[in-house]
Amino acid sequence: MLRSLRLLNLCLGVVAGLIAAALVRTWVAPPAPVPGSPVTKPAQEAEALAYTPTPRPPLAQFDTLLEKNPFKQPPPVVRQPGPPPPPPIPAPTLVGTMLVDHERKAILNDRGKANIYSVGQEVAGGTVTDIREDRVFYKRGDAVSEITLKAPIQPGAASRQRTPIIPSADRVSAPLVVPLPPPPGTVEGAPSR
Repeated sequence: MLRSLRLLNLCLGVVAGLIAAALVRTWVAPPAPVPGSPVTKPAQEAEALAYTPTPRPPLAQFDTLLEKNPFKQPPPVVRQPGPPPPPPIPAPTLVGTMLVDHERKAILNDRGKANIYSVGQEVAGGTVTDIREDRVFYKRGDAVSEITLKAPIQPGAASRQRTPIIPSADRVSAPLVVPLPPPPGTVEGAPSR
C-alpha cells in the first residue's frame, strides 16, 4: 500500500509540473496576432492628426451666468418676531344641570365663575347647543364638543340617600330611632328570609 501511494504522489507531481510549465509559457510568450484583421496603425495615426476640435465660444458669452448665478441661493428671509398669539379661551366645565319649568339649564364654570345657562346662550367664546342630564354639547366655531360631569349620575341615587330629620331635643322625650336604608340588592317591603 505504501508503494501505491508513492506512485500516486509521483504522478501528481508530474501533472503539477506540466501545468506550471504551461502557465509560464503563456505568461512569457508574446501575444500571437489574430488572423484575418489587418494592422491599420498608420490609418489610426492619420485619423488622430486629422481631428480638429471645434472652436471654443468667447468667454464674454458667459458673463450673464456670472451676473445671474443659477446656483446662488436667495438670502434667507428674516422675520421679525411679533407678539405671540393669545392663548385659546379654555372650554367651560360642567358643574351640574337642573330642570326649571320643563326646560333644562346647565351650571357652567367659566374661568372661575359659575353661572346658569340655557340652550342658545354664549359662554367662553362658544354657544350651548344641547343640555342633557349629565352632559352639555358646546359649539365653538365649527367644532362641537361634549362637556360631561366629572362624576356620572347614578340612576336612583337620590332615592337611596335619605337624610334623617332629627327633631330638636326639647320636643322629644323618647329616644331617637333613625331608620337605616336597606342594603343594596334588597327590595323594600319584601319579607326577609
